[in-house]
Amino acid sequence: MATADITPRVLITGASQGIGKAILLGLARSGHFVLGLSRTRPEEPANRAQSGESDRLDWKPLDLSNAAGVAQCAASLEAMPVRALVLSAVDYGANERHSSTATSAEEWQRVIATNCTGQCVLVSCMLPKLTANSPGIIVNVSSDVALLPGTGRAAYAASKAGLHAMLRAVSAEYPIERLRVYQLVPTFQLVTTGLRRRRPAGFDFSSYADPSVMAEIVEQIVSTSGRSIEPATYLVRRDGTLDPYSEPTQI
Repeated sequence: MATADITPRVLITGASQGIGKAILLGLARSGHFVLGLSRTRPEEPANRAQSGESDRLDWKPLDLSNAAGVAQCAASLEAMPVRALVLSAVDYGANERHSSTATSAEEWQRVIATNCTGQCVLVSCMLPKLTANSPGIIVNVSSDVALLPGTGRAAYAASKAGLHAMLRAVSAEYPIERLRVYQLVPTFQLVTTGLRRRRPAGFDFSSYADPSVMAEIVEQIVSTSGRSIEPATYLVRRDGTLDPYSEPTQI
């Protein structure tokens, strides 16, 4: 009879490309066992067999816009210990900025379902596992629009702000000995596959950063069980430094 695998995993949403994929590969290379969750399978690196990642990388299909499917996916992981959950999936909505009145009902529903509802359901389902492997870790790769919404991105801002608020509430429910919640807000643009699609041909990306900047921060948090960095919301600078963001604690 095969022995059950009791090695704790790091779960990563949006693992097929961009920041999520960079985090997935970065954690696997540093020795962590990771499970990517995304609609499409991440493209495997050409040197995977030589890199020693093969036994540490796994993937499971997940469509975050389907809340019932998210709950089913979580139930399928019942026997898997989970030590950290990294939220990096994102749906930006329409390619071009547009007013709230030009945002269709379908776009509102899809963006909020993917960026907020689906990930909130996943967090809720994973909390017992995370707190069982104390301290459990949640890392949310957030966005500046969660803190300071901009024009032409109402659906995206609403979805990111919703997830941000939910995680603040979850963080308040548990002592840091059981759960450590990190919200990382890049203050710069990162070059991702999705961003390349939204920019015109010949766009100059020289001022943009590589997703590895975020991957390195997440790796530091996970590798030290969050003890090297206090759980909080951080503004991430392009050089990888973190500035604590002062969240309101009372009104």
